This record gives sequence, structure tokens and C-alpha cells, in this order.
Amino acid sequence: MITYPNYDRSILSIASSVLNHFGVKDCQHKTLPEFDKLLKKDYKNIIVMLFDGLGTSSLNYHLKENDFLRKHYVTDISSVFPSTTVAATTSVLSGYSPAECGWLGWDLYFEEIGENVAVFKNTLQRNGEPAAKFNVAHKYIPVKSIMKRIEEVNGRRSAYCVSFFSKYRSKSVEDICKTVYKLSKKRKKKYIYAYWNQPDHAMHGHGVTSQEAHEQILHINSEVEKLCGKLENSLVIITADHGLCDGVNVYLEDYPELNSMLKIPPSIEPGRAMSLFVKDGLHEEFKNEFDRRFGDCFRLMTKEEVFSENLLGYGKPHPRTYDFVGDFLAVATTEKTLFTAREEYEIIGVHAGLTKEEMTVPFIAIEAEKGRRL
Repeated sequence: MITYPNYDRSILSIASSVLNHFGVKDCQHKTLPEFDKLLKKDYKNIIVMLFDGLGTSSLNYHLKENDFLRKHYVTDISSVFPSTTVAATTSVLSGYSPAECGWLGWDLYFEEIGENVAVFKNTLQRNGEPAAKFNVAHKYIPVKSIMKRIEEVNGRRSAYCVSFFSKYRSKSVEDICKTVYKLSKKRKKKYIYAYWNQPDHAMHGHGVTSQEAHEQILHINSEVEKLCGKLENSLVIITADHGLCDGVNVYLEDYPELNSMLKIPPSIEPGRAMSLFVKDGLHEEFKNEFDRRFGDCFRLMTKEEVFSENLLGYGKPHPRTYDFVGDFLAVATTEKTLFTAREEYEIIGVHAGLTKEEMTVPFIAIEAEKGRRL
């Protein structure tokens, strides 16, 4: 089932509700009504915990109805597009759509260095070596964080980020929950954002319904329940950046007639949301051949269609966003996943496409007050 992003009710709406609550006036995206209603109670701590890959379908598969997270489930919301960590977490961490910020996916083509760059790692796609002596993405597509936007209005120590790449570095769910609890004790009203890379990591390696993924989700459920039992005067929101499905992998190297028409290797999210730069004069031939081979499992969109349909969200697109989207964007609509070569990717769980499993994530809310039964 093809599920397009609903930017009126998405993870970007969570960021918008937070910004609106903390008095940031330049937020141009719609807030989430269910969140806004809870925020009217004016809790001391507003806590958003994002668990990578914990889509609604996986939440329902791995947890029972009376398990803590499912018991506090409120509604489904949409991921952004591409339904992948780079685009989705950047939207939640900034309050800007993927179109506005330009952080579209794992690999982006930067014409300044003539290479596809893994933006989170600042490494070259082709060999994993450092992309430059400077951080390429930070230089060409800088983005202001939601924490900075909140602190500009509310002063220092009014917003915090907890993850393994932040100042409050955490290496486990237990670390994250411990740090969130410690920060919650500070006197000032504040926003706390926390990120953990599971169950996404387990699903990539073992599959969406695997025992490894099951154990990760049970562990998350348990640790969040313990945390909420200790918190005082806090509103805790649990969500995900995207969901996953188990992929059926095929490889572009097996289709030399297509591969030979590309200027550079696919970028953005090779496999399920591929930016394709086609050699001059071959656009029509490429489209016909691609649709013949993969028209039943990919939608091949032109650059014009991507922006006219607001697939990457609303707001004024960053100038580089146009550059990152090639002549075509090949978007997965089923489980079939088109990787460049076999040795590059051997994963089971996949995301970045337009299936319901990838695009639908939960909005879970816990009003946490110590001594109150949750």
C-alpha cells in the first residue's frame, strides 16, 4: 500500500508543537492537535524520546496491548520523506522540512567536491574515507537546531539533546533514561530530546520480526516504563523517525543497460529513494527502461514532480535541495529494494520508501507524575 507523507500530521508536527509551546514565533508548519492539548497543562519537563525504526507496525507486532508503550498509544502520525533517519531526525531536531533543510538522506552529491558524501559520517560513499578536511554538510547545508531556537527565546539551559552524538553522550537505553531523569531535576522549565538507534539497527541486520528486534523493543518498553515511574511534572512523548519492512533485494549491477546511463552512482538513499543523474540525451530511454524493469515496484519521479507534489515537505526549499534531487527520484512502493552492488549492502530490514510500514509511526504520550499510577 503506497502511503505518501502527511505533513499536516507528522513527526515534523511534533517539533512544531514544541517550538510553539516554547514561544518560537517563526515556526511555519502545522502543530499536532493531540500534543497541543497535552501541552496546555504546562508541564515542567517536555520530553520527546525518538527510537529509531519503532514504526507502528513493529510496535504492534512485538508488544502486547497491555504493555506500557501500547497502553499509552494515542494515534498514528506520518514520517517525513524520505522515511529515513537523516531526513526524519533532522526535521525533528530542527523544525524544518527535508525540503527546507536539505538533509535528504544518507548520501548526498556535493558538486563542490564531485562526490557522494555520507552526511552523518562526513565520508565518501565510494570508499568510506574522509570526504574533506572540513565537514562538508555542515559547511554547505548548515541547519539550526530546535534546541538553539528554543534557547534564543527562553535562555540557556532550556533545551537539551541526549544521544550518543550529543554533549550528553549516551551508549545505551539505560544511559539515556538516566540522563533524561537527571536533566529533569533541573529547576528550569525545559525541553529534552532523546534519541536511540534501536530497534533500527537490529532490524537491518536480522529483520523486522526477528528475535533480536523483539528483545530490543521489549527492553525499550521496560526502561521507558521505569523512567516514567520516577519522573515528576513531566510530559513524555515516544515516537520514531520511520518504520521498516523486510526488503527483497535486487542489484543495479545486474542491469548494465540502466547502470551505463547514469553519470554517478545513486545517492540520497540508495535502495529505496534513489537520486539518479542520467547522462545527457538519455533521459527518455532511461525512463522507459527503468519503468519496464521496475515500474511495478518503484515510482520514477522527475525532479519537477518531486517539488510540485511537495514530497519533501512544505516551506521554501533550500537551494541545495534542488541540486541533491537528480534528473529522477526512484521511490520504492513495495518491499523490493534496488541496491547498487551486492557487496555494498547485505541488510534485511529496509526503509526510505513509501510503504505503510515505513511511513507510519506512533505518537505515544505519558503524563508522568511520581507516585501517580501510569
